Amino acid sequence: MTVLTAADGIFLREEKMPVVEFAKEDYEQRISRLIRRIEERGLTHMVIYGDREHFSNVEYFTRYDCRFEETLFVVGADGRRSIVVGNEGMGYSRVIPVDVDRYLYQNFSLQGQPRDRLEPLEEILKKTGLGEGSRAGIVGIKYFRAEDIDGDPSQTYDLPQYILDAIKKTGTNMVNATEEITGVPDGIRLRLYTAKEIAWAESAGNRAASVVQRLIKNMREGIREYELAESAKVGFDPQNTWPLVNCGDESVSIGMGSPRDIPLVAGEPGGVCYSVRGNLTSRVAVLAYGKESCKKELQPYLDSFYGKYFEALAAWYEALHVGATGGELHDAVMDIIGGEEFGVTLNAGHNTGTEEWSNAISYKGSRIPVADGAFMQADIIAHGEDPVRTAICEDAVVVAGEELRNALRTEYPETYERIQARKKAMKEVLGIRLHEDVLPMSNLNGAYFPFLLNTGLVYAKE
Repeated sequence: MTVLTAADGIFLREEKMPVVEFAKEDYEQRISRLIRRIEERGLTHMVIYGDREHFSNVEYFTRYDCRFEETLFVVGADGRRSIVVGNEGMGYSRVIPVDVDRYLYQNFSLQGQPRDRLEPLEEILKKTGLGEGSRAGIVGIKYFRAEDIDGDPSQTYDLPQYILDAIKKTGTNMVNATEEITGVPDGIRLRLYTAKEIAWAESAGNRAASVVQRLIKNMREGIREYELAESAKVGFDPQNTWPLVNCGDESVSIGMGSPRDIPLVAGEPGGVCYSVRGNLTSRVAVLAYGKESCKKELQPYLDSFYGKYFEALAAWYEALHVGATGGELHDAVMDIIGGEEFGVTLNAGHNTGTEEWSNAISYKGSRIPVADGAFMQADIIAHGEDPVRTAICEDAVVVAGEELRNALRTEYPETYERIQARKKAMKEVLGIRLHEDVLPMSNLNGAYFPFLLNTGLVYAKE
């Protein structure tokens, strides 16, 4: 059961802290893990594709994030690294802190740009070490399962065909190796390995949460979606998904639409979402001061829909720990809000990182365990129509075993203490008792305001 309780001010208290940035040695550690995977798979190389939308696999190892163009990052078992970029990427590739060979392939450039130094892609790839006798793992955007496609998953790719053709022309044997990077249970990018990576995630979490806190504080009757967005006072951090401000039935039903010039009307559903690379915070509830100011059609759903949603969210948090299975997380949520009236169609939470969704283990019957260091998002979306209603209370956590927690306490004591204070508030105010493994990344974790114009009230476990 859930109840409304007085909100502790900590849930809307913004915290300022330095941005945590990775250095050369951090990327070297990541590349070393990649080389170990190359050796374990019996490969000679890993060829990692990236573009403007799908930058994370390349960025993770290089800091280079494909701002305009396609790119290929090639790593050999011997440790050699090469990056192939277009015209504008050549200059931007200076952000890469590790030693890397740079090659220009002008067909990666935007249309209409110069092609005066264009070489065949297969000749460039030969310079990176690919060729006869090579066996390359190809890392695209997705990997595939035999039950989902008509064909061999190891030979099914989502890279542009012209790139695959060029790799083949070098004489290289290929296999889809995307699973080594983002596959469950042990893709390289699905967990954090160091205290510094947790501190980075927590820094990102606070920047994202601070924007949402400001948006909620500035909500008022009559303010327009675009005007509310302007009140966020955001930095210029790169994001991992679109920022959202949604007021009213139409905007909430669309869900992922950007702000428009429409007003906030008290009593309607509404919400906001903001991210930076490394974290995301979102809230969708009712734009009201209390039950009486909700439109009549929504009032019967305050307990049966929004309240039950919070109960399921709390169950997810409490079920989470190192070794918990995806099926246990799924059941914790769906045992409460699995009925059709809640409209939950996606997973109960997922892995996250510099892109918003990297993979998910939470589905019915999943026996995949939560890894030590798992970086996860409490992303549970309940939605219904007639009347339009959506419940979202989305934040990120790191699930860390004893050794990783001890490293955080030693190397980043201020981060560790902030996390412990959050866990205490979640227990004492919200009634959510987190396992010692679970590290909330911002002050907003678990705080669900059913009435977004009245942040003095939150849901709590009875």
